[in-house]
Amino acid sequence: MSTLRPRTCRTEQGFGLIELMITLVLTLVVLGGIMSSFFHTSNQADRLTRVADERQSARTAIQLIEREIRMAGSGWGRISVYGNDSSGAADTLLAVSPGYGAGTGNDSLVLVGAWQTSTTISSGMPNASSVLKVSSVNGFADGDLFIITNGTSAHMMQVTGTNSASQIIQHNPAASYNNPGGHNSTWPIGGYGPGSNIYKITISSYYYDVSSFSKPALMRHEHGQAPQILAYDVDGFRVWYELQDGTWTRNPPSLSVVDKVSPVVLTRVTDPRLPILRDSVWAAVQPRTF
Repeated sequence: MSTLRPRTCRTEQGFGLIELMITLVLTLVVLGGIMSSFFHTSNQADRLTRVADERQSARTAIQLIEREIRMAGSGWGRISVYGNDSSGAADTLLAVSPGYGAGTGNDSLVLVGAWQTSTTISSGMPNASSVLKVSSVNGFADGDLFIITNGTSAHMMQVTGTNSASQIIQHNPAASYNNPGGHNSTWPIGGYGPGSNIYKITISSYYYDVSSFSKPALMRHEHGQAPQILAYDVDGFRVWYELQDGTWTRNPPSLSVVDKVSPVVLTRVTDPRLPILRDSVWAAVQPRTF
């Protein structure tokens, strides 16, 4: 009698080489797509962050320039301010001094304002070498530049010492800024009378610098201080002026015809798939004393 044994069928089979290669290729394609999408998204995020940082930097710069434009000429307006420069040569200051960069060049801007402290003289100042007797010396220190004005004339000098006991501001004529030779021809007849105003001033220069740093920067240089970066990695600086007849120019013929000042900081957006795109941050400001 024979014993029947069930036949064993093996239906399980492994993957072939071709199948493994197809699977590997598909996996690499999917991973490649995921990584490409990740890097693209990451680059876009970095670009947007850089653009946002540049615009914020430019916006902060414009806000500071706007504030100083509003205060330019505080107390003397459009009056020409006579004095000397640091070498002792005669010089004339304006509340707003344009620096036109021809064509597509970059402009500069010099602002003179009084937003720190002021006083009045209590005794007449008949000539440029007189000691100033003032209502208060508070806020004035050796080395400060100041302007004395009666509303029709204005002159700049430098503090060389103060005396709080007698309320005196000294301005030694031997100092470069105080040399009477730079004041005599423009000194008002009879000098400055009691009540004439004295303003401690700030002179700020704004300009575009392409050589000092790895990327172009908008600089601010305040008299007596080291230059500072106001906005980094910007693409240009232009200053437009609205004249009293409503026209605009970057090169005004005279401060007397300027109504508003409009600083513009250019920023740049780069994308390898697109040409260079320019954006800008700007303001249109009228000095309060104009």
